[in-house]
Amino acid sequence: MLRTTTTLVALACAAPAMAQVADLTIQPADSSVSAQICLEPTGLGERCDTDSTSISGGIDVELDNYTAPAAISIDDFSLALDGSLDYNMDWGFFVGGVDITLTDVTISYATPGSQTGPVAVDGAGDFEFPAVAATITGTGSYSGYGLILEGLLGDGTFNLADFGAVESSIAGNISISGDQITLSGFQAFANSGEIEGVAASIDGSATIVATGTVPACPGDFNGDGTVNTQDVLAFLNAWTANDPSSDCNGDSNINTQDVLCFLNAWTTGC
Repeated sequence: MLRTTTTLVALACAAPAMAQVADLTIQPADSSVSAQICLEPTGLGERCDTDSTSISGGIDVELDNYTAPAAISIDDFSLALDGSLDYNMDWGFFVGGVDITLTDVTISYATPGSQTGPVAVDGAGDFEFPAVAATITGTGSYSGYGLILEGLLGDGTFNLADFGAVESSIAGNISISGDQITLSGFQAFANSGEIEGVAASIDGSATIVATGTVPACPGDFNGDGTVNTQDVLAFLNAWTANDPSSDCNGDSNINTQDVLCFLNAWTTGC
């Protein structure tokens, strides 16, 4: 028994202070995207229009501490536009104009499996990611009209994914109340390409409010939001006292299997 305890304490000194991923759900009633499309046919000048819609989806973040976070990382996100975006750009009676509709648009994390960050979280919960890789997917349909643009563009479709990945800045605030996490943020994006040889750009911003619960952390035995040697000592005290809270593997027997179970959880961190 003493040998097991000594081994745990020795390992405790070297254990990493890691965090678990929090899966946050975007609240559509409080979240939206506003996007502007601009077209510039050669020699005709630029025309732009803007539309907006609510968004849904989720964002996965990792905090260094789920009591008083000082750093945040992004693991994944997907922002799905709840409605279509409709645009009209008009150059006047003789030239004509273009109608564009975007459908099934999603703004997604471009590098799933690769973490962005961490960046600092200040005392007020504010943070900023200067550049996060994102992709914009969806289908655009267009229809040219008028003496010039009907013949130049006609009718057709295009794929937003063909515009390529973008560098997106994300700034916001993270707050924790009890076991509830709230992230409010602002994401800016911009990209450019061509539609039937006509220079096109799309830029805009997403206002995000996402909520979720603090992830469970078996290694944080004393519940102070940090995995360290204090958790080892707290577990050992409970285990020695035959306290039911030390039944780590849930088999209703408190024995060395629970020590190994807790050690695995503690080494994994939160």
